[in-house]
Amino acid sequence: MKTWLSYLIPQKIAEYTTPYNRYIRINRESGKMKLLVNGSPQSGPYIDTLWEAAFGAFGISFRTQVKKVLVLGVAGGTVIHMVHTLFPEAEITGVEIDATMIGIGKKYFSLDTIHSLHIVCEDAKVFVVAEEKKGHSYDLVIMDMFFGRVIPAFILEDPFLGNVKKIVRENGCLVINYLRELEYQKRSDTFMMRLQSHFPVVRDHVIYRNRFFFCSIV
Repeated sequence: MKTWLSYLIPQKIAEYTTPYNRYIRINRESGKMKLLVNGSPQSGPYIDTLWEAAFGAFGISFRTQVKKVLVLGVAGGTVIHMVHTLFPEAEITGVEIDATMIGIGKKYFSLDTIHSLHIVCEDAKVFVVAEEKKGHSYDLVIMDMFFGRVIPAFILEDPFLGNVKKIVRENGCLVINYLRELEYQKRSDTFMMRLQSHFPVVRDHVIYRNRFFFCSIV
């Protein structure tokens, strides 16, 4: 009955509060699970549309040598499922600072069914430094870090971007989900310039309230 009602009215399935996210809610809408964090959608058809458009604009599906993928910011795992569909043999590492969010991804969004996925509960900033020191690198790095509609300030910092660049393989790429509304409109322009100071190739793609960036060394 609740599944049928979800086609008419969103049905609340669960809600959480964590030290990192004030209000997390899982709804069933039109028969599917949807994640909202501080009122902002983190999964569902809208998020699917954003990532499909970005991957299409940057030709991600045409990349043939994607064996190792790093996703900074797991949430409901929308982009992880997409990457796994595109590159089923790739090893995927997801980094998420909120342990509750990891549990949500596994319980409600089937992340525990992706056997090539390894999730690390850690601050992405700390994780990237450790990976650079270990000499680890990736064919595809995805940054999708949000606390609702708040983006961690450190992703604009040169030391962090410098470390991210070091873990992107020579023929690999970095894809970043950013915002372009309110205060992030101007910040996204600043971010573009910061990225250009680190990567020889930087492109962007705007869709709705989001601005995606593609960066590569070659």
